[in-house]
Amino acid sequence: MDKPRELLKPIKARWILLSVALALIVELLPLGGSTRFLPDFAALMVMYWSINQPSRFGIVLAFLVGIACDFTSASVIGQHALAYTFTTYLITLRQRQVVMYNLGQQALVVLALLLLNQAIMWITRVALGSAPVGLGYFTSPFVGALLWPLVTNILIIPQRRGRPG
Repeated sequence: MDKPRELLKPIKARWILLSVALALIVELLPLGGSTRFLPDFAALMVMYWSINQPSRFGIVLAFLVGIACDFTSASVIGQHALAYTFTTYLITLRQRQVVMYNLGQQALVVLALLLLNQAIMWITRVALGSAPVGLGYFTSPFVGALLWPLVTNILIIPQRRGRPG
């Protein structure tokens, strides 16, 4: 039998903005060598908030985060925005189901969505004449899916109610 879900406090908008801003800052860090294995942290934030706070974080905010990523990564304007908007749209179609999944099942959904994100960005680059990248480009979604439970447990901390002591 599943354990009951805990009641959570309402989330403050500044926590959403702070988490997205931190994800954008992480995307900007010069981490050197093998950053292709790092997940798209901004996409993880977009997916987390779209799944867990759909009334506060929707397609418009996903688009704006995508535009911010396009500017910060010096990529084609609209590339991240298109990917984030499309995956957020897909999340909104099944949000009520996905939010009820356990973290392992959510990680599989996130894996599929991160792979779709990468595919959209890859298709956009190739369509605009960039050289195609290798299959290593598609390894970061797997790392993102592995990190999903950790990301979820960190982002839910401000919503947890204090335990009576």
